[in-house]
Amino acid sequence: MGTIRQFRTVLAAARLGSFAEAGRQIGLTQAAVSLQVKNLEEELGVKLFERGAHAFAITPEGRSVLPRLKRLVDDYDAIRSQADGTVRGTLHVGALVSALMGAFGGALAQLRKEYPGLDLRLLAGQSAQFAQMVAKGELDAAVVTEPPYGVPTGLRWTPFYDEPLVLIAPAELARKPVSELLLEEPFLHFDRSLWTGRLVVYALERLGVQPTIALELNSVEAIAQLVRQRYGVAIVPHLANAEWADQQLVVKPLPGPPVLRTVGMLERENHGKKQVTQALEAWFSQPQREL
Repeated sequence: MGTIRQFRTVLAAARLGSFAEAGRQIGLTQAAVSLQVKNLEEELGVKLFERGAHAFAITPEGRSVLPRLKRLVDDYDAIRSQADGTVRGTLHVGALVSALMGAFGGALAQLRKEYPGLDLRLLAGQSAQFAQMVAKGELDAAVVTEPPYGVPTGLRWTPFYDEPLVLIAPAELARKPVSELLLEEPFLHFDRSLWTGRLVVYALERLGVQPTIALELNSVEAIAQLVRQRYGVAIVPHLANAEWADQQLVVKPLPGPPVLRTVGMLERENHGKKQVTQALEAWFSQPQREL
């Protein structure tokens, strides 16, 4: 008979698209993962994956069976949590790299201390990509920026914290005002196809400035590094744990009311990890948290 451990292995393979990657995440060899999948396929009488030397895909039968296996695992975790009131189980969360550098990253260590039975598995990436993965059930939740065109149908959005957009420039340009820096210096633009990039576009439109774009990148960290190397200036979210003032950078607030990037959690309206996502929500909702 299939076991919860076996179900977790199969679900990891489906989520990561590789037996080798699944094995690395859960501490098994690729051969052990393959054997568990093969045994479950034989027991259920269905082929879950098409695999070959250069291909790996979930079969139509697998797409039907895998959500049911996930519900079984979620129900099992919920029963274990309810037995003694302890929050436990595995939560697969997508997170922006910049969120890991910001307030969410600073909260993870303390969160682990407060909920030792909670197993957080993190995948770094981009907001729009994660929204699709949450909708498909490939992730339980995602820490992302607020969707610019409203929350997709079937998903729930919970705001965690705000990050103001600021201008960063090399330290020797500290005396120049923001408007002058934007007009005179090369501008490093956050990727305009991404949610944060659209927020930067809005900030520039509100300032009435059209800077000369030198590069377009999808990483706050890469932009900060290039600004530090005097490649230009940029408008980026002010990350909570970024020590830019100690890294030869000047941080300037934008003129006028602040433009805020809201970071929060996307999850499906109905899923089996509600107790765990509610624990995350409760942690961030406490005003005494110093993020």
